[in-house]
Amino acid sequence: MNSIDKVKSLFKIDHSSKLPLYSQIERNLKDLITRGDLTDGQMIPSEWELAALYGVSRLTARRAIDELVRQNWLYRRHGVGTFVKQPFRATIAASKLSFTEQMKAIGRRPSSRVLSCRLIPAPPIIAQRLQIAEGEPLVEIARLRLADETPILYEIARLPSRKFPSLEMHTWGAEDSLYRLLHERYGVIVTGLDHTIKPVLLSPKEAAYFKTEPGLPALVSEITAFAQDGAPVEYSWSVSNGDKGEFYFRFRQVETGAS
Repeated sequence: MNSIDKVKSLFKIDHSSKLPLYSQIERNLKDLITRGDLTDGQMIPSEWELAALYGVSRLTARRAIDELVRQNWLYRRHGVGTFVKQPFRATIAASKLSFTEQMKAIGRRPSSRVLSCRLIPAPPIIAQRLQIAEGEPLVEIARLRLADETPILYEIARLPSRKFPSLEMHTWGAEDSLYRLLHERYGVIVTGLDHTIKPVLLSPKEAAYFKTEPGLPALVSEITAFAQDGAPVEYSWSVSNGDKGEFYFRFRQVETGAS
């Protein structure tokens, strides 16, 4: 494979997909950075070059780049070009990615109350996150997550039904772990998360689940979970109990051998 063919093999999207082209470009560039095909400080192709490689308009390519700059994956040098800004890497044991294992790790007894489990058509934004077609069936699981019998999270998880057939029929126990079930029944191991947290005030409905007052400060958490092959397998949205919730993050730098 010559150098031109190699470049074309890296920068590619699916024009037959219903997902927005700019979103596909954004995900492709993230994948190239994560895999190391694009390295820290490397200049990426110009907007015109990316437009040609992907077969899109310059405005579409620019929209994807703007979003990656906003997310701190890329940075611009005026008059020079756009460069890779390698994201900070941290190691988290795959077994500790689930709520159940996280609670056990800090000495709390986890449990869940399943409020509903049903099939729904994928809304546009969630279809984009999961890289599936809009309207494709999703398994939606609404749960109240507890630690030592205290409600701390109201969570809605959505997973592609075609990847996890009959999941909506599962009879949930109080101590069941979704990620453990995905591993044991479907052979899918969750190995990575994209996690966004932002502050909110509890709505009356959310406050009722926590048996507290609406308007209390809380945190909304959005997670896209990825399997070993890099494919997204779950999108979840949760809100914390503003009166009882607490988040603890512990990061360790990965040694890369670089001086």
